[in-house]
Amino acid sequence: MKKQLPFAGVLLLVLLSTFSKAQTAATFENISLSPNSFYNGSDFAGGTKSGDFYFRNSYDSSFGGFWSGFSVSNMKDDSSRGFTNQYSAITGGGFNSSNYGVYYGKGNLLVEGDAKGKPVSGFYITNGTYAYYDMKEGSAFTKKFGGTSGNDPDYLKVKISAWKNSGNPVDTSLEVYLADFRFSNNANDYILNTWKFVDLNAFGAVDSFSFNFYSSDTGQFGINTPLYFCIDNFGSHTIGIEKANNNFGIRMYPNPAQNTLHIACNEKIEAIEIFNLNGVSVLQSEDTNLNIDALKPGIYIVHVQHAFGISQQKLIKQ
Repeated sequence: MKKQLPFAGVLLLVLLSTFSKAQTAATFENISLSPNSFYNGSDFAGGTKSGDFYFRNSYDSSFGGFWSGFSVSNMKDDSSRGFTNQYSAITGGGFNSSNYGVYYGKGNLLVEGDAKGKPVSGFYITNGTYAYYDMKEGSAFTKKFGGTSGNDPDYLKVKISAWKNSGNPVDTSLEVYLADFRFSNNANDYILNTWKFVDLNAFGAVDSFSFNFYSSDTGQFGINTPLYFCIDNFGSHTIGIEKANNNFGIRMYPNPAQNTLHIACNEKIEAIEIFNLNGVSVLQSEDTNLNIDALKPGIYIVHVQHAFGISQQKLIKQ
């Protein structure tokens, strides 16, 4: 399975319209970078502000210098393997932009300004080039995901947690898979290599987020997989809202549906994900003919990932 996350109907459009007036998304374009370069906090500033969000960074000058938390990059190298390419996204750039954020190790971000204490719509995420190829091919320190047979149930995921009212944890969390080889059908295994939208509305009103990695490839000293991901447009809405007048010919039938749902599109469909109205993913597939018999009757939002991003439509399950 490859991608995405959601919300719904006229009510959602009204809510997102309200949020968009109050919040400024972090696009990282306000950070001045030379072409094909990065900022990793080596000035000990402690973080970077973009939009209504502050991305914390920790830099240590020992042993030649190392960092954790968030950096900012416009690197375009989507092919070089190894640690020396730690600041590149596998997509070769940001989400419809030059700059993007790079996350490493552990850290958090603060919700500030007009966004503080309000729900945050979401953001886009993808793998860094370094981590992508380590999972795809393996290295001297990491295993090839799926193993020699391709049947090993490997995964790399990020657990997102949130806080509100200056330090009280929100009683929910969200897991986003950067790679997932746990499917019974190996054809569904994937390592994320496109920008995937992550919906954060389920957290409600918040003032900070944190990110923690979990991987099937672990050893004596913890996780072997390079602990990186890239983000962009934090606080933005899915492309389904941005391009509401262009659904790229998405056709979903029958609707209402009982047992089977068929989806077609003018563009090649890369992945499909269905969410309930609480923003919880209930079905993931790369097959355009979906068995939805197990879904409870009600209203759902279907996200269809294609080359131009994510389109969404409402589904009524009878």
